[in-house]
Amino acid sequence: MSDPLVAELSKPQYAGMSDGEAAAAINALTVTVRRPVQTWALRQAAIEGGFWSSLVEARDVSATRSLAINVLAWVDDQSGVLQTVDMDRPSAIAMRQALVASRIITQEQADELAALANTTVPWTESVGLPEVGIGLIINARKSLNG
Repeated sequence: MSDPLVAELSKPQYAGMSDGEAAAAINALTVTVRRPVQTWALRQAAIEGGFWSSLVEARDVSATRSLAINVLAWVDDQSGVLQTVDMDRPSAIAMRQALVASRIITQEQADELAALANTTVPWTESVGLPEVGIGLIINARKSLNG
């Protein structure tokens, strides 16, 4: 059962539904996926979270200078080249951990930054399907019933 719609329709909650009800239910499904975060959103989170100034000030402290400069270049790229950050890249994870270890941000703030990558999308989009209509439901049910 490699077809995601067929797999979804095989679940018991769809058994008593009409084709239209099943289509509406499937189109209403959402999932959370991880996506790259716009750098402006990271900058805004740092400002609103009250730690942007700590990051800027950390540039002037020898122990945190390199880290602060790297992170600021990452989220405050004036050239516009770095428009998004994949928060799940090992380098992004390491930077968040280093910021916490250096006491520039708290673990809670680091977790909030990581959570910026969580995006709710329609289930159909997450599996590469268009909006599901009755025709797709009918065809998927035919596949189920063999």
